[in-house]
Amino acid sequence: MRYIRLAGVFIRAAFQNETAFRVNFFLNLLGTGLSLMGGIGGIYIIYANNERLNGWTMPETLAVLGVYMLVQAVSGLFINPSLNKLGGMGGELETGTFDYTMLRPISKQYYVSVRVWSPWEFLNICVSIGVTAFAVRQMGVTLCGMDILLFVVSITVSIGILYSILLFVNSIAFWYRGTYLSWIVGDIMQTGRYPIGIYPEHVRFLLTWIFPIGFIVSMPAEALSQKSQPFILLSGFVLMIALFLLTMLFFRASLRKYSSASS
Repeated sequence: MRYIRLAGVFIRAAFQNETAFRVNFFLNLLGTGLSLMGGIGGIYIIYANNERLNGWTMPETLAVLGVYMLVQAVSGLFINPSLNKLGGMGGELETGTFDYTMLRPISKQYYVSVRVWSPWEFLNICVSIGVTAFAVRQMGVTLCGMDILLFVVSITVSIGILYSILLFVNSIAFWYRGTYLSWIVGDIMQTGRYPIGIYPEHVRFLLTWIFPIGFIVSMPAEALSQKSQPFILLSGFVLMIALFLLTMLFFRASLRKYSSASS
């Protein structure tokens, strides 16, 4: 309960800060609209002369885009803003302000993961849910309770995998001061706008087992299109647990690597 209340404090502080700059709402709305138009435009171009692409229809691909936007929005809500404060030339590790984090009597991993929130991402979450719901309607499928449950589980697994990857790459900044690698993850995530099934076989392998875009984006979309495979879902869950434990150990080792700015 203590950590839940603390997260509530962070959220309220974020809303107070953001409401002081109301023009941000319109800027974020514009950014969301442009991103959505770009994604839908790309899908339209791909399917202009094709009804299916490697077994994926246009509505199914639109569902993938909706899931991609949802995962990115949840990550942008608090995971990325919080973790991005660690690395970079102006980050806490470079400036030495991480000393204050080390003095806090709470879990360091929890604190660095949820301390900064971007309230405007709630707008992107709503838009992504709308895109996903529209895609499901266009697919003409009737989702039962099990399909919805599989989707919720898949999204949870997706966000868990992405969080572990982001925490791992940001923890590298403890070892090499000033290092900022989140941009690499962001660039690779761009491939998740489309189903991994449309890529060549060797690329599909890389995007499933090397950098798990298939688990992060395509797996939840397959649950919506009723293409979900129990083996893939189970593999994603095992991968999430393994990555989380590995990253937790790496983060703890990284904390021991940190030397105070005053030392």
